[in-house]
Amino acid sequence: MNTVGARDAFGEAIAAAVETGLRKVLNLSEVTNRRVFSVEEAATYIGLSRREVYNMIATKQLRTVKHGKRTLLDIRDLDEWVELKKA
Repeated sequence: MNTVGARDAFGEAIAAAVETGLRKVLNLSEVTNRRVFSVEEAATYIGLSRREVYNMIATKQLRTVKHGKRTLLDIRDLDEWVELKKA
C-alpha cells in the first residue's frame, strides 16, 4: 500500500470514529439520525400497530415527549422496551 492509500484509509477510519462518537454524545440513532419519533414512526420502528403504541402510552408502558399537540417517543425508551421484552 502506498503512502497516499494509507493516509486515505487512516483518514476514513478517523472520520468513522468521530461520527460514531458524535452519534453517541448526541443520542442519535444510527438508523434514523433522529432521537424522537412520532407515534406512527415508533410503531413502525418496534413492529407494532399504532393502536398498540397508543395503548402502551395510556398504560404508562412507554413515556412520551410532548411538543405542542404532538406526541413523540424517545428512541432510547423504545430500545429499552425492546430489550425488556427479549426472551
